[in-house]
Amino acid sequence: MNINHKEIIKLFKDSNLEWFVNIYNTKSKDLTYSPLYDEESFDSADNLSTSLVVIKNWKKAVFKLDWYDFESLKKAMAELSSIIDYSTFDKDIVMPEIFDEAVCDFSNLEVKNIWFEFLQNEFLKIKNFNFQKEISIESFSIWTKFSTQTYINSNWSVKTQSDSSSYYYIELLAKNDETSEVDYEYFESNVVPSIDFDKILELQKQLISKIKPNTKTLESWIYTVTLDKKVVWSFLEILLWNLSSEAIREWLSIFSNNKIWDKIFSDKLTLINNPNLPWFTWNILFDSEWVTAKKTTLIENWVLKSKFYDYKNALKEWLENLWNSWIRNIELVWDTTWDYLKW
Repeated sequence: MNINHKEIIKLFKDSNLEWFVNIYNTKSKDLTYSPLYDEESFDSADNLSTSLVVIKNWKKAVFKLDWYDFESLKKAMAELSSIIDYSTFDKDIVMPEIFDEAVCDFSNLEVKNIWFEFLQNEFLKIKNFNFQKEISIESFSIWTKFSTQTYINSNWSVKTQSDSSSYYYIELLAKNDETSEVDYEYFESNVVPSIDFDKILELQKQLISKIKPNTKTLESWIYTVTLDKKVVWSFLEILLWNLSSEAIREWLSIFSNNKIWDKIFSDKLTLINNPNLPWFTWNILFDSEWVTAKKTTLIENWVLKSKFYDYKNALKEWLENLWNSWIRNIELVWDTTWDYLKW
């Protein structure tokens, strides 16, 4: 996909409007297996979308396209220019002050170079794997994606980010004469997908242990509790949503309450929003308003240090907008010799 940034800027520079354009292109291939019918399905997609936003006198108008071409964008601008005066006035509608330029390429694979034969061969490794007799496959999928996002605004700022990712998902069923258990694993990467059988074996081991008869009972005592990683991250998602300045302002967050300093974590827990983690699959250096993100400590030893600000709430509190409600790239830091959840 070729986008002439200068051509777009030249088209709109005499419009006397503030504006920005977002162009998204996503290419993907995937294989899904349904054991009920012993059926494999393949899918390939190449999606392209464009959105144009214009702002004038605290009014906003938006035009969306399921494709991109210069002539369509030109017609969209003409239509928005004619209707924006009929939009609703809102003093919070302002143009984000974005002037910098950046090109970030995190991609490590090209979807066009991934053939369906390769995806099928990876799947057959799972299908032909010698699971224990109590274990069967409930579902499996393997997927690759390449995406490019481009942002251009009336301040002549141009930003482009490309990334690639792959994942596979497996759900296993463990069953005996008395009970059954289902569990899954989801593995993601920014390189060509590859089955990790050590993790598959660990999942099998956990399921087998769940269906074995358990004659042990807990006595009244103080125990060290280790939470499953899925439970921990589900809890952290709730916590991070509560760090949104919008949720706090609307009194929807636990941090709206004066009792936020009651410690429910170990003093050692720290949460950092790091936009460029070297091991992370989907680094995002820009938020949904295309403000460049900065490494920010959110909670340090269970002391609230920062909140997530979108551009509107940052202006209201005369603060710099660091990152809005796209909560990704969370770096969790704790001393593993401590219980990070106290009971």
